[in-house]
Amino acid sequence: MRTRPRVLVVYKKDAYQQYVQEQQDPHLLRLLQRRQPDALDLRRAHAVHEESLEGIIYALRQQPLDFDLAYRADLKVTQRYDLVVSVGGDGTFLQAARSIRRTPILGVNADPTRSEAVFCAATRRTFPQLLERALNGSLPALRLCRLQVVLNGKRMRPLAVNDVLLAHDDPSTMTRYRLRIGSREEAQKSSGLWIATAAGSSSAVLAAGGVRLPWSATRFQYRPRELYQGRLSRCRLRGGVLQAKTRLRVTWLMRRGSAFLDGPHVRIPLRFTDRIDISLCLADSLRVLGLRAR
Repeated sequence: MRTRPRVLVVYKKDAYQQYVQEQQDPHLLRLLQRRQPDALDLRRAHAVHEESLEGIIYALRQQPLDFDLAYRADLKVTQRYDLVVSVGGDGTFLQAARSIRRTPILGVNADPTRSEAVFCAATRRTFPQLLERALNGSLPALRLCRLQVVLNGKRMRPLAVNDVLLAHDDPSTMTRYRLRIGSREEAQKSSGLWIATAAGSSSAVLAAGGVRLPWSATRFQYRPRELYQGRLSRCRLRGGVLQAKTRLRVTWLMRRGSAFLDGPHVRIPLRFTDRIDISLCLADSLRVLGLRAR
């Protein structure tokens, strides 16, 4: 007897819900009382997000399936699901993706007027149709390669869908490290080092001077951020696209620092002389439903 599909819905709490409704932030409450335009926009964005989440839940209830709701900050996947649905933007999508390996994921942009949400193929209006296709297997999937971080020989979790940033914990402090790519090695000073997947090539690494890659590419790239060049520093490893099997190693040369995976929420602390190896993980790609290759 065939069991009913199980779906996990991962959602975000918008700024209005967190800081006004739950925390009762006095500054924001005063701004709302004064009808400050940006504060009022927080409330409008909250209404749109709530409407989207309610629409997603309604569509799920029309299908013969079981589903669970999980707030993204509390997400702990303890059972198997046939489908993961993220409701929010790219931040919510990336947080949901950290907890899954082979389960397909469908992203829903809860507010297309305010959120780019490049990983989200659905909106509240298109979700019912895309959900039905996802359940019957007719919705195409794009496989995105992820990055594996190895710290001092130990494989770290999660994998990074977008990028890894190696930087000092204080953004105003210069970052010092030794970068090795293949047989080439040099010491560098910068404000941080980006390592990005093909899927992440259109975000921060691009703004830092990188190049845009097709999302289906089995390559990755690195780019020092604000690389310092002085009398004693003439760096040649200024950024570039690397083949899948290229070895990239960073030796950390500061007392404090962090490896940030896909944004600020996953942080791996770094200490002086720590070795960080970063590579493309071809065997553990992410299946994203409804996306077209870019």
